Amino acid sequence: MVIFIAMQSIPVSHIDKQTLRVARRAKDPLRVVIGVGVFGVVLLGSGYFFTSAIAARVTPQASGPIGTSPNIAVLSARRTPNTLSNDARLGGLRRSLAVLQTRIPTNSCLKVDWLGETLADIRSDKQLIPASATKIMTAATAISVLGTNFTYKTDVLATQTSVAGVVTDLFFVGGGDPLIVRNEYVANEKYPTLHGTSLDTLADQIASTGIRQITGTVVGIDSRYDDKRFVDVWPSDFHFTESGPLGALMVNDGVVLGEPMKPDDPALAAATELRTLLIARGIAVNSPVRHDATIPAGATPVTSISSAPLLNILNEMLVNSDNNTAELVLKEIGYAKKKTGSTAAGLEVVAQYFADQKLSPLPQLLDGSGLSSSDQISCNAFMSVLNSNAANIAPLLAVAGRSGTLSSAFEDSPVSGRLLGKTGTLSGVKSLVGFLPVEGGQPVVFTLLMNSPGIDNKTSYQPIWKALGEALNKAKSTPRPDQLAP
Repeated sequence: MVIFIAMQSIPVSHIDKQTLRVARRAKDPLRVVIGVGVFGVVLLGSGYFFTSAIAARVTPQASGPIGTSPNIAVLSARRTPNTLSNDARLGGLRRSLAVLQTRIPTNSCLKVDWLGETLADIRSDKQLIPASATKIMTAATAISVLGTNFTYKTDVLATQTSVAGVVTDLFFVGGGDPLIVRNEYVANEKYPTLHGTSLDTLADQIASTGIRQITGTVVGIDSRYDDKRFVDVWPSDFHFTESGPLGALMVNDGVVLGEPMKPDDPALAAATELRTLLIARGIAVNSPVRHDATIPAGATPVTSISSAPLLNILNEMLVNSDNNTAELVLKEIGYAKKKTGSTAAGLEVVAQYFADQKLSPLPQLLDGSGLSSSDQISCNAFMSVLNSNAANIAPLLAVAGRSGTLSSAFEDSPVSGRLLGKTGTLSGVKSLVGFLPVEGGQPVVFTLLMNSPGIDNKTSYQPIWKALGEALNKAKSTPRPDQLAP
């Protein structure tokens, strides 16, 4: 009622103007809201059609849950089959060698490498007496200095007369070949010569030239090397038995067939053997043999004969542990590099080879054969040379239970017929170095040097060698990485 009375008191003209202002304020916000809403609808609609058009041009990627689980866990060792293969193959060998190590004499060394890892290492830096295993070092140096295709050449010359088929003297000139042999000599050797240069063939060649008479004699010439017949440090009981007398002209290791003792002069012995063969072929030789220092200026070539290639010579040296061959190879090394065919010159070259190969500690050698008990070499030095020369040296070694100085070793061992090695024996010294080939893979490389009173007796070293063979036999070609791959 109060409100009604108040409204009745307001003039009509005032009410109309106020009503218009209120109506205008109510209408403008609505129009704005409606306009904004329409604009938003248009904008969203345009965006929808634009993105739909893009999506229509893209091939969708199928999605959905993974149907199966991964075959191999992310951290599985099978994701590294090479590593797992090596671990599996090395484990058995490593364990067997650990047992063997407890049986090695104190003054000894052992080292075994395979698949890039050292599996046994006992005093490998210790310098020890290697005995005939030294020949490995002589062989490696010879291969480096002389080359694998090197051959020795033995010449025959003569002073001619005016009569056809008649010469005054026939000169038998030594070129250092350590393996000139008569066929009869080979038949009686303990370890038959494997790659000999046949003196019988040389005699046939001389006869084929038409020579029928030598009015003088057969003359031995050995001036290529020095005239030292033995190495100074050798005990005298090694002379004529273990090695020597040495010279650039040797036949049958200095033996004259039918004589109980070796002559002091190997050149005279060689000339004697050739003279015998020439007479047997109908060539008259009027005078006893002699040894001259030089070839006379008027001598002319008659024929010559070459040795087998160097690798065959070294095979002979290593398989049969041929001391004469080792010492003459050493002199040839000296002749090739120093122009002096002596033990001293050869040892200088060998020492330089050791230095070039960075062997540590440096071996100390006084001969090429290992007959000296003053030679000193470590297992590490042997391993370095064996590893770096495996392709050349491994095929040159004796085969366990089959050949050379290993022919009666490892006969009942699983490595018989497989292990390749070089032995060494002196009083109180027993050595074995070499390789055990593994089918389809790298060979195991090993060095065992033992210096101990009585170790060279079979009852002492054979059980250790047997244990070594059984341990090395743990090296297997399986499991291969491809067998362990996912």
